[in-house]
Amino acid sequence: MAISTQLTEPETARRIGKWGTTSRLALGGLFLYVAFRDGVGTADAIIGLVLFPAVVFVALALRGRDAPSLRFYGMAGNGLNILIWTLAFSLAPVPTLLFGGVAQLVAAARGYAGCELFVFSNWLRRRDDQIACPVHSVVDAAEARAHGRQRAEVG
Repeated sequence: MAISTQLTEPETARRIGKWGTTSRLALGGLFLYVAFRDGVGTADAIIGLVLFPAVVFVALALRGRDAPSLRFYGMAGNGLNILIWTLAFSLAPVPTLLFGGVAQLVAAARGYAGCELFVFSNWLRRRDDQIACPVHSVVDAAEARAHGRQRAEVG
């Protein structure tokens, strides 16, 4: 587990490259396309764009401002990530697609290298809590290898 509780890089520093940005834009666009194709109601928007981010924010904030950065990688981290998204999607598909789509686009715009589940909480709290991302960790690692860079995360 890391000791740092805040971001160590400037907030404007991009931690992903072109491939990572493109994969987040594509997946975010796909999520939003499917959500709007299926029909987005007011309740869907409130749940996906307010309630879901608030739940993640509160859950991580309960750890305390000075808690060590959360680092949950490997098979267990990927499994937890898949479980969270699958559960959310099975309970509320359109809100989950909205939350995931907007989070992907925000991550692409900010150059955020972590799981989109935490993108809003980390941004607002100026933290760097991480959970493995089964999609983007692979893309980010391949891009880092291709460009001879060290990965920001261990996926």
